[in-house]
Amino acid sequence: MSKKLKILFAGEAIYMLTTIYKGFNSFEMGKYFEHGKFFEKALKENDIEYDYIPTQKVAEEFPWTLKELKQYDAIVVSDVGSDTFLISEKTMAGEKTPNRLKLIEKYVAEGGGFLMWGGYLSFTGLYGKGFYKGTPIEKILPVNLMQTDDRVEVPEGFLPKINEKNHSILKGIPENWEGWFLSYNRLIPKEDATIIASIEKYNNDPFLVVGEYGKGRTMASAVDCAHHGAAPTFLNWEYTSKLYGNMVKWIAKVI
Repeated sequence: MSKKLKILFAGEAIYMLTTIYKGFNSFEMGKYFEHGKFFEKALKENDIEYDYIPTQKVAEEFPWTLKELKQYDAIVVSDVGSDTFLISEKTMAGEKTPNRLKLIEKYVAEGGGFLMWGGYLSFTGLYGKGFYKGTPIEKILPVNLMQTDDRVEVPEGFLPKINEKNHSILKGIPENWEGWFLSYNRLIPKEDATIIASIEKYNNDPFLVVGEYGKGRTMASAVDCAHHGAAPTFLNWEYTSKLYGNMVKWIAKVI
């Protein structure tokens, strides 16, 4: 019996604090959301085991050693800025700790898989707050990152143009996708990267890019695995779970 794939999924959680004003008085309401449910559903449907670390726990609970990372066949990060990996409670207290972005680089160089989804705190991100430019993560990704805010808002919606229809990631996926996307991160493919799909109406910006780093495989998705970047019309498409599963299997070298 073949070993089950196991991945580490980090991110896709937010706290929202709303202040309501009523004349002289005001009060606050807090809400918590986890937006990775469509990706988690895909993992379950593809029989892929995973550990999930929501965004607010990444600083303290993301693995601190290469040995811990090597429990996993791949690491998937979505909408978590680089500061969250670099600044923990120990850092704020003046203690030295391992640089976990460097650990991820070593993990991939030695054969691990890595996927970064798009989002406001991915790649360069909103106002540059993703802040992965110039980090070990940019080094391993199949794309170079923008110096400034890399978001592109597309309220009229778009679907990608498939460039590599015979790639194993797209096996079993129709060429005509359903639904739409409303936002993406502008990325610059590296020379040796493969652009699986692109955004034709926006200068053929890359949509999904793959490559290799050392002994490992990496992938950059310009769009999020949740809304608003990926609209519910796409997230609920019958082939989305298969596509997400194929993406993970590819970086884990199963396909």
